[in-house]
Amino acid sequence: MNKTAKTAAFAISSIALAAALAACGGGGGSSSNPTGQTSSTGQTGSTGSTPQPISLLAATGAAAGSPTLTGDAVADSFAYANNKRAQLGLSQLKQIAAVNTAAGNHATYMYDANAVGHYETAGQPGFTGVAPSDRVKTAGYTTNSVGEIAAGIGGPFTSSTEAVDGLFDAPFHRAIFLFDTTGVGFGQGPANTDPAKYSTLVGDFVDYVQQTPDYKLVAYPYNGQTNVKPSWIANESPNPMSFYAAAPTKYVGATVGYPVTLSAAGNGAFSNIAFTIADAPGNAVPCQEVDNTTTSEAQRLAMCVPFAPLAANTTYKVTVTGSLTNTSIPQATAFSVNWSFTTGASAAVQARQLPAGSSTARPPVFN
Repeated sequence: MNKTAKTAAFAISSIALAAALAACGGGGGSSSNPTGQTSSTGQTGSTGSTPQPISLLAATGAAAGSPTLTGDAVADSFAYANNKRAQLGLSQLKQIAAVNTAAGNHATYMYDANAVGHYETAGQPGFTGVAPSDRVKTAGYTTNSVGEIAAGIGGPFTSSTEAVDGLFDAPFHRAIFLFDTTGVGFGQGPANTDPAKYSTLVGDFVDYVQQTPDYKLVAYPYNGQTNVKPSWIANESPNPMSFYAAAPTKYVGATVGYPVTLSAAGNGAFSNIAFTIADAPGNAVPCQEVDNTTTSEAQRLAMCVPFAPLAANTTYKVTVTGSLTNTSIPQATAFSVNWSFTTGASAAVQARQLPAGSSTARPPVFN
């Protein structure tokens, strides 16, 4: 489908995940190791007793199958999120009716305001609480954490997974899908056909319980993944390309390569991160590295966003080196992880961008 005539706004927020679950962060890399093997000095595991190497969490990949879709954006967003987690070897989320209600209330608030974000103003139409945690409480659910993602696309959604797919592509937002929350609720705003008004979707991730071991890292695209999108539009907020927000090196809002991310569990923090992304002949792919040492929004996250779209039908090797600390690994400990993925055919940019000559359509936003 050609989406160049679509506009969209995607907002994703890593709001107050308790137990130090925070915003997203990033990094990218390349590797000559096709099996995704890793190495590090020995670390204690989550029990604090058995030395464990820092390594990638084994992905289930294609064995996870595809999500069963119904055509309903709320149900299909839930199925999509769990399918992505299954591909990565992460636990499945439980859908919570009251959290669906909270997410739906905020999606309606955004629709009424024709704006995408995570905070509401008392007295405005549809107000149910200032912050995501307030709205979840208002809906009757008690939790130790709430992480919210929100999307708005000008005009009607073109598919039941358009919004959630766009949110997962955005690296800071992707991280929220992959943290160790155990429950989620999705909600959609009213039906919309006006390209100057947002169709809206909200997801609230709740109930933090660490399940991924401290010594495991989650890579996406995952090791061995095929048909990876070659490109992404850098319109996320916070934006990993914010170092280049103005001409002549403007990458904010530009079509760039697909983000490569590495996520840590628990209260993990990275340091000395270095990424390499390379094609099969070994040609390096220049990319913007971001991690928790360069922005506070990147807690437990490292990423590298290529400055140009990746080539179609090409295998890329990723290497990430650096150090990790967390509860089980109190001293910064070096690691090196390696994996590879293969892009799919080039397609029209997975675009949420202004149509040519349009002045009324809503521009894309990841917030």
